Amino acid sequence: MIRPAIIEDIPQLVDIWLRASLLAHDFIPADFWHARADDMASLYLPGAETFVLEAAERPIGFAALNGDHLEALFVDPEVQNFGHGSRLMAHAMGQRERLTLCVYSRNVRAVSFYRRLGFQVVEERREPLSGENETLMAWERRLPRPPEGLVT
Repeated sequence: MIRPAIIEDIPQLVDIWLRASLLAHDFIPADFWHARADDMASLYLPGAETFVLEAAERPIGFAALNGDHLEALFVDPEVQNFGHGSRLMAHAMGQRERLTLCVYSRNVRAVSFYRRLGFQVVEERREPLSGENETLMAWERRLPRPPEGLVT
C-alpha cells in the first residue's frame, strides 16, 4: 500500500534513506551521509510531499516530491529488486504531468532505472555538498496522439 507519510514515519524513513544511501553511494564517504541524517529528519522530509510504500504495516520505501521535483526515492536495502521502486515511481508519476530529479552520475544503476522509466538527461553538473557529478533528468507525461486524419 502507498500512502502519505505521517510524522511518526520519519525515523523509519531516515533509517531507510541512510542505509540505502550508504549502499548505493559507496563512492561518497559514509560520514557525509551520517552528517545529513538530522537535516533529512527535520528539514527535507517534513518539507516534502512524501509517499510511503508499506508492507506488513511498516514502511519499506518512500518517494518525496517538492513540487515537480523528485527529491528522494529510497527502498529498504533488505527488500530491493522486487519492483518496489518502480511502484513508488509509478505513483509519483501519476501525481504529476512532469518530474525532474537529480541523481549522482556514478550511481549507474539509478541512472539506468530512471532512463527505463522515460526520464531524459537534461544536464550534468557538480553537486556542491558532495563535490560529485550529478545528472539532472526530466520526464513529461506524453499525451496520446490523435488518430491519423483527425483534425483537432
